[in-house]
Amino acid sequence: MKERFFTYGTMAMLCAASLAVSSVSDAAAGAQNLDIIVGSQQTLASGHTLRRVAIGDPTVADVLIIKGDKAGGVLLIGKSPGTTSIMLWEQGKDVPISYTVNVTTAASRTLLGPDTPAVKVLGDTALISGTTQTMEKHQRAVVAAQIEARQRATRGDSGSGTGGGAGLGASGKGGDAGGIGGDAGASVATYDTSTVATRSVVQVDVRVVEFSRTVLKEVGFNFFKQNNGFSFGSFAPSALTSVSATAGQQPQTTMTSPISSAFNLIFNSATHGLFANLSLLESNNLARVLAEPTLVALSGQSASFLAGGEIPVPIPQGLGTTSIEYKPYGVGLTLTPTVLSPQRIALKVAPEASQLDFTNAVTISGVSVPAITTRRADTTVELGDGESFVIGGLIDRETISNVGKVPLLGDLPVIGAFFKQLNYQQNDKELVIIVTPHLVSPIAKGATLPSTPGEQSEQRNGPVWRALIGGFASPDALPGFSK
Repeated sequence: MKERFFTYGTMAMLCAASLAVSSVSDAAAGAQNLDIIVGSQQTLASGHTLRRVAIGDPTVADVLIIKGDKAGGVLLIGKSPGTTSIMLWEQGKDVPISYTVNVTTAASRTLLGPDTPAVKVLGDTALISGTTQTMEKHQRAVVAAQIEARQRATRGDSGSGTGGGAGLGASGKGGDAGGIGGDAGASVATYDTSTVATRSVVQVDVRVVEFSRTVLKEVGFNFFKQNNGFSFGSFAPSALTSVSATAGQQPQTTMTSPISSAFNLIFNSATHGLFANLSLLESNNLARVLAEPTLVALSGQSASFLAGGEIPVPIPQGLGTTSIEYKPYGVGLTLTPTVLSPQRIALKVAPEASQLDFTNAVTISGVSVPAITTRRADTTVELGDGESFVIGGLIDRETISNVGKVPLLGDLPVIGAFFKQLNYQQNDKELVIIVTPHLVSPIAKGATLPSTPGEQSEQRNGPVWRALIGGFASPDALPGFSK
């Protein structure tokens, strides 16, 4: 009879313990969330007198019962970044009231606003989770997690220290002055599982234009000896390319087509047998498109292109051997887009234009290798979807000056200018890059693709008369061209 009673009693105690554990688990599952800043205090009131309190991680927060408070008040104190739980048992009740406490720093609280990923410090791990619409808010969450991790690592494990240097893992608040802290090797790992809800594919349209502005100026006198008569004349706006004179006859001139600005003045004195030509000449050129590529890249990844070639350069090696190394030249561009938000893109652009310079060539192992003249830029800009920006100012300038003069007379001061001719030519080439980024999405599976050039036109592969008789091709269709 006693053994049977003991058995029944044991079973009853086990059932009661099981119910108690189940009640505590249910209470923990329905725990309320509390947010508190490190170093701050907050009071809680359960409404009834408390008989017991418990906290999961005393290094994160501390809880004290307020004596004499019939409303069941407790004082909650934030100690270090992290997450823990507290339980409050009221008088006459077996099921506790549970709270989940998130302790953060004031700096991270300021950084974390609406629609930012959540940052939690769980033990020795800082976790970033959630979804955000912009890279700016994501970056704020990353900085907040780093602050939380640093604060947690600075506090270290339990214990007290009397000093420590600056940096992570130093023993406590006081640094060199001492304070509360722990082991110097404490650290917190940061894991980022958050996502940015934006399109991550960027298409960049690039136009590379070279403005070639050639300035040709010619100033001077040309003298010719002849006899009889006097003539005077001016020619504009054509350029005077040649003048021929015969004794006793009028000078014969050859003119070119009009250009932007030109003026020629002719003096002819048959009495003194003197003919002079004053030439003033100036010309200008326009521009051309060097390349017009379209590049596609993922956010944070790089894309590049090169319109040019590679020149082999011999490199002397040991024992009389020579290896070949190829150097690229031409028009090149490297870009890295970063999607900041659904309408903003940060773009790092590095354009480069180079050409072979045979004037400054060097000889290596008996081989003449030309130099490479390069114009390069590197910049980062932020702009909206579909907006454009221009990079300019990459100028290559070449100046040519020739002087023709009468010996001795051309060297005289002041009047020597009337006995010489100056030919001045300046070539300026300015490179301009126009960049336009777009946020794009891939074409859906099974969607009808747009026609490529040439697919919509019929080809004339047969005799000419076949199109007239059979009508296999439209009159405006040309081989290899689209309509």
